[in-house]
Amino acid sequence: MSYKTIVIHLDTGPRCALRVDLAAGLAAAHGSHLVGIAATGRPDVIVTMNSAVPDHVEGVALSAAYLRERAAELARSFERQCVAAGVSSYEARVVDDAALDAVVRHGRCSDLVVVGQTDRRSGPFGVEGVATDFPQQVLLHSGAPVLLVPCAGAFRHVGRRALVAWKDTREAARALRDALPMLRSAERVVLLEIGEAGTRPSAEGAFDAARAWLASHGVAADARFETSAIDIGDELLSRAADLDADLIVMGGYGRSRVREWVLGGATRHLLAQMTAPTLMSH
Repeated sequence: MSYKTIVIHLDTGPRCALRVDLAAGLAAAHGSHLVGIAATGRPDVIVTMNSAVPDHVEGVALSAAYLRERAAELARSFERQCVAAGVSSYEARVVDDAALDAVVRHGRCSDLVVVGQTDRRSGPFGVEGVATDFPQQVLLHSGAPVLLVPCAGAFRHVGRRALVAWKDTREAARALRDALPMLRSAERVVLLEIGEAGTRPSAEGAFDAARAWLASHGVAADARFETSAIDIGDELLSRAADLDADLIVMGGYGRSRVREWVLGGATRHLLAQMTAPTLMSH
């Protein structure tokens, strides 16, 4: 597997340029075609309330023109960054649709989707109309691995030191497979399973099989099983800090999303508290 096509969501937030730089570096390293998605949003929902506009239809038309020009400027900025970064294959797509629908649709025909972590400081409606659950919905519905870039911190590289959160689940196995292009070129990979105090690895042989599978692809992983009395999400972040990891790999939503949000869970915790770029697969 390789990342032939990488899709990145473009928005008006202050972190968009950093995400583009990170995605451009990945595209250059993997010879990928980088696609920037600049969605206009829906003008029938975002209608101007300016009393100087006498007609409702005219208000919708003005809103549509504004949204399209805003998306077009995002596309132009993306193209300038790609040129500066030396990306050999890229394109910007201005899509007349809601951001979530546009990114999910294009993500289904890609090898990797890059989005930003929700910044809760941006308010209840996110950045410029992008919903606060945007990353979760892309993860659940795109069918592609999603690389989430934290809303704080600077990341010049991604994937040199990787922490892989292992569990004997479909989602964890898929995340491991989806991260393989980055893991092959990593300087260090730690395959970590965390259990509650007094427990053993999730299934006999599964942990060793994961390590052996990585080795068959030329990835020499340091495999560890540890127990912890604290929240697994906190433990993962602590181990990532110890490793100085610039990539966390994990399965997303191994149980229903409703249970994840009601009971907590590693997915929810990492989505809220991530400190390094995190690749999730569902």
